[in-house]
Amino acid sequence: MALVEVGAEFRPMKDRIGLLVALIVGLMAVAYASAGIYSPSMPAIAQSLGASVGEVQITFSGYVAAFAVGQLIYGPLSDRWGRRLPLLIGLSIYILGSAACALATDVTTLTLARIVQAIGGCAGPTLARAMVRDLFPRDQAARVMSFVGMVMAIAPAFAPVAGGYLQVHFGWPSIFWALTLVGGLVLALNAYFLEETHVSPLRTTAGNLLQVWLAYPRLLRSVVFMGYSLNTGFSMASAFVYVAATPFVLIELVGVAPDIYGWYAAIPTLFNFVGASISARLMTRLGGDRVVVLGATITAVGGLSMLGLALAGALSVATVIGPMCLISTGGSVMFSSSTQGAISLFADRAGTASSLNGFLQMLTAALATTALGLIPQVDEMPMAYMVSGCACSSLLALTLVWWGRRSSDRGVGS
Repeated sequence: MALVEVGAEFRPMKDRIGLLVALIVGLMAVAYASAGIYSPSMPAIAQSLGASVGEVQITFSGYVAAFAVGQLIYGPLSDRWGRRLPLLIGLSIYILGSAACALATDVTTLTLARIVQAIGGCAGPTLARAMVRDLFPRDQAARVMSFVGMVMAIAPAFAPVAGGYLQVHFGWPSIFWALTLVGGLVLALNAYFLEETHVSPLRTTAGNLLQVWLAYPRLLRSVVFMGYSLNTGFSMASAFVYVAATPFVLIELVGVAPDIYGWYAAIPTLFNFVGASISARLMTRLGGDRVVVLGATITAVGGLSMLGLALAGALSVATVIGPMCLISTGGSVMFSSSTQGAISLFADRAGTASSLNGFLQMLTAALATTALGLIPQVDEMPMAYMVSGCACSSLLALTLVWWGRRSSDRGVGS
């Protein structure tokens, strides 16, 4: 059990939920805010570096893809050597990558630096989910992560706002210098306050990392695990496609100024707070699986609304942001319950399960944003089709959970 020193006395970290939530919020906010904080600068970056719209969007999808792959590394490492050391190493890599982004002079260098930034940043969410699972059973872990989601919604919501003002007053490199400083602060806080949470016998008996990585095929064979992972993955993909596409839709097509765009971009993200609040309130009343279905349904309705408005030719700030508010709400309603539903299937391999779950989420998002970057974007339709398709797929993925349970998928973790 993780202990935190308070004066001369030691108390379990799970009894100091406020501290735990604060540390996890910092880790999650840095990783996810870094993905889109520079979105108001995308048109300016394209002009500054002599790159196309698609090439700049690849700096986004490259971050998401590297974020996905990096998680496959940290989970097994944390199951073998604990959560704390891999986390601190990851944050250090993140800081180096952020500084390299600020110094980039061409789009290729920026893309590579974003990949390094993501490989470091993904340690936070991966190990945060595993730490919560170390300390709490599934439903309680989901409630803790719902509280994390309510607080965490604030940072990613205002990240594009901060990015917009930094872009207007100091230029796009200042955004990455700011991330470098924030990363250093988060590293210092975790180095000082965070104690080890992983006390599984696996940590001391595993002979080598190969044994830990061999757990991945077992997880992939679980239909229930895949259903939960794709459920959150498609939901995340719809959000990431939106983040990648809206700077060009709203700034270039609608004519919104970059600093004002940041405020508009914050609106759907604030609905993450609404969804997380709903999730926390309904968890004990409905149970995790019903909460997941509710959230996925709201997400699908939001996606179909965006597509319907686009097909009707109603392009405006409201018709883009309004449906995304529904998608953000639904995604936050289901995210913690769906994620913990996947990880709780393999409590003895929480780090590895968290890694693979996070990998599948971010891989889905990376594929979607990469596909978006390959499509010529002369209007809002590519965004509308991609967002709605991902949102509806999130709901359809739950059929795998139902089918796996109905088929008595006992031998592979259901």
